[in-house]
Amino acid sequence: MARMPTRRLGMIAATAVLTAAAACAQAAPGAVSTTSTQVAAGGSHSCALTGSGLGYCWGNATDARTKVPAGRYRQISAGFAHSCAVTQSGRGVCWGRGLNRRTSVPAGRYTQISAGTVHSCALTAAGVGVCWGRNDTGQTRVPAGRFTQISAGGYHTCALTTDARVLCWGNDFDGQTNVPEGRYTQVSAGAYHSCALTDAGQGVCWGNDFDGQTRVPPGTYTQISAGNDHSCALTRAGKGLCWGADDRGQSRVPAGRYTQISAGAFHSCGVTRAGRAVCWGANTSGQGAARTHHMSR
Repeated sequence: MARMPTRRLGMIAATAVLTAAAACAQAAPGAVSTTSTQVAAGGSHSCALTGSGLGYCWGNATDARTKVPAGRYRQISAGFAHSCAVTQSGRGVCWGRGLNRRTSVPAGRYTQISAGTVHSCALTAAGVGVCWGRNDTGQTRVPAGRFTQISAGGYHTCALTTDARVLCWGNDFDGQTNVPEGRYTQVSAGAYHSCALTDAGQGVCWGNDFDGQTRVPPGTYTQISAGNDHSCALTRAGKGLCWGADDRGQSRVPAGRYTQISAGAFHSCGVTRAGRAVCWGANTSGQGAARTHHMSR
């Protein structure tokens, strides 16, 4: 904590002060018992989807950010203090802290949704980007065009165009919207940095590098995720790697093979090939701890 300027606490910006004792709490790598297909690491909570589309969240329950509305979902996203998901019928749903209307999803049908620090974004079936919530740095002003993926970060947003370009907009204090030239297949907006995968599978990150979070290890990857002050990626063999800050253990990936990985504020999560949601790093609110969920699959 002492190494980070106050404004760096965001994925994402800090809106609460942790006690020294709580800040030192770390999770032993914990697995959620319910079979999962997707996991999302947020600010101080985590969310996952079961194979049948049931959503569940754990960790900091303030503002009901872990209280998933009843329904079946195709995708889920955990922000700093709120969460969002897309139902199997394509409706966007957000819950948790609703300040700046970040949980007020515009009417429509969506294919993907992303919860950031103070705003949220989604993609329509036609590939149009829609963002809502706080807009003090232009993070909700989506450029014209068609997109295949969108990612809401700290105070900026990034999206992947249909012609494999990455566009980012909003806060550029650390160069997080200054995208390197290239063709990309995936993008992830973190707190004050961004990451993407090239069409050759190489990881590229840009923006704030206070803790080395933009220094991608050499290798070929299938997925990448930008968090607060660290980043994570999956190799083609399914090995998880994280780099950047590691003061809470957020970059110490447990041994195993994964199908997905997610970098949050001060913790990270992954889905193993056996379908277990595993988290590691900060555990101030139980966001990285083992948790048993009893539900119908």
